[in-house]
Amino acid sequence: MREHELLLRSSQALDRWVSRLTLPFAAFTLLLVMALPVVNLAGRHVLGLSWPALYELGGDVFFVFVMLSFGYAYLRDGHVRVDIVRDRMSARWIAGIELFACLVIVIPLSAYLVVYGTELTWLAWVHGERDAATDLPLRWVVRAAVPLGFLSLLLSALSVAMRSVLDLARARLAPTGKD
Repeated sequence: MREHELLLRSSQALDRWVSRLTLPFAAFTLLLVMALPVVNLAGRHVLGLSWPALYELGGDVFFVFVMLSFGYAYLRDGHVRVDIVRDRMSARWIAGIELFACLVIVIPLSAYLVVYGTELTWLAWVHGERDAATDLPLRWVVRAAVPLGFLSLLLSALSVAMRSVLDLARARLAPTGKD
């Protein structure tokens, strides 16, 4: 039982950590995603100015928002599922599939994208890669969203895997009948 408690506390700690890091960034980028088109529209209609760079920046900010939302969405079951099939499955099957998916797909893929994305971010920083719209040497900021987003997904998958192990243990100890 002590191992179960440690696993549960570790899962909860990862959950809190991912939530505390991703939610403020997501809220900030969501505000930017909403504000940039308004500023661009107001500038065009009120001041007669057009800022194509703001339109491009809006796309970059939206990309950052999406990348930083992966981990939180996975923790809260906000990702796509086939609920018609899932609703007919036992708790043991659901936990087993979730554990398998975490260990075989999500964690390895996320780890690879963290490493590869970090390398690309570093190269963009070192080479001073410039943004096409603004010509600022800040392309590394957008590229950094990939490893950060997949790091949050990796940590979330670890948390979900731990919960799945606990769910499997509970299902094994459950009385006879449907899990």
